[in-house]
Amino acid sequence: MIEKQFIKHEGTYLLSHSVGLPLKVTKSKSEDEFWKPWVNANEDIWGHWFSHIEHFRHQLAKLLNSETKNFCPQNNISSAVTKIIFSLEVPVKKNVILMSEEDFPSVAFALQQSKSLGYKLRYMPSGLDLNDIQVWDDYLVNDVALVLVTQVQSNNGRQLPISPITFMAKQRSILSLVDIAQAIGILPIDIQKWSADFIVGSCIKWLSGGPGAGFMWVNPDILETCKPSDVGWFSHEDPFEFKIHDFRYAKDALRFWGGTPSVHPYLVAVQGLEFVCKIGVEAIRQHNLAMTDLIIEVLDENDLISPSDYELRSGTMIIHFGKNHERMVQLLHDNSVYFDSRSKGIRFSPHLYNTQVQADILRRLIKTSR
Repeated sequence: MIEKQFIKHEGTYLLSHSVGLPLKVTKSKSEDEFWKPWVNANEDIWGHWFSHIEHFRHQLAKLLNSETKNFCPQNNISSAVTKIIFSLEVPVKKNVILMSEEDFPSVAFALQQSKSLGYKLRYMPSGLDLNDIQVWDDYLVNDVALVLVTQVQSNNGRQLPISPITFMAKQRSILSLVDIAQAIGILPIDIQKWSADFIVGSCIKWLSGGPGAGFMWVNPDILETCKPSDVGWFSHEDPFEFKIHDFRYAKDALRFWGGTPSVHPYLVAVQGLEFVCKIGVEAIRQHNLAMTDLIIEVLDENDLISPSDYELRSGTMIIHFGKNHERMVQLLHDNSVYFDSRSKGIRFSPHLYNTQVQADILRRLIKTSR
């Protein structure tokens, strides 16, 4: 039974959109590999750690259908976004960064720092239908230099059409930055089908990888034009050359890496990545859809805020129970159902570690709240 491969958590854990449950093997495997070079006196410490970080990059490439060299580890998405912004030459006339009011605030906070470089920020109002490509056609205008596109919006559980949006941006010489934090590990992603310039994500959610293992992907077609200002010895073409008067950017996406990196988070995260690559995202997706369908069956007509359409639905359900909402929230708490809330409602995100029995419990509680 697949659910038994994850750590045991009392109650019904539905927080994969926030922090996914790790695998049972994660702690022992990651600890062993982190401490191994100190236990074995003959081990090359950095060489050992690098091999595992390289494996982390390789697993990302395998999952997203790209090449290892195009991925760079990052502590978090905000750091990655900041490094991207400060690596670009600011155009004089095309100096607008476009984003939606439904985008994740942390990314927006990072982009807002671009004002110091001369960029202007423009927000697409939250009431717009961002699945309508005509909306993007209206907003991707001549003065836009870069557009942020969030594949799955955390506030409403909706997935956006990344391929046509990034293609339109490319046709208009607008750089595109895609946030896949809420999508990776639950929605199949093929980078080759997109026209993105940058992609950022993390492993803490559907990949069960814990905090600290973020990453960025850089389109090799624009890599040489990127000159990161936040650099360190691991941004260097040869980190161990140690010539103080000769800095050369790494030839691949690692030019964005910076100074001495964290190591342990990637030893943790790679366990989840290996698992997802082995099981397959499609299997996780189908299980999630089956579980959410069971819940949708017992909802009232207006309870579901997130989309019911498979083409628009992400892995996260957002539900508001109207006049019974507070009663439902209390019932969930009393019965050890773990979820969180946003302004539009509560969020449920079933993963492989959630079972039919748990779905039945949730269905019963929803019926009881009426």
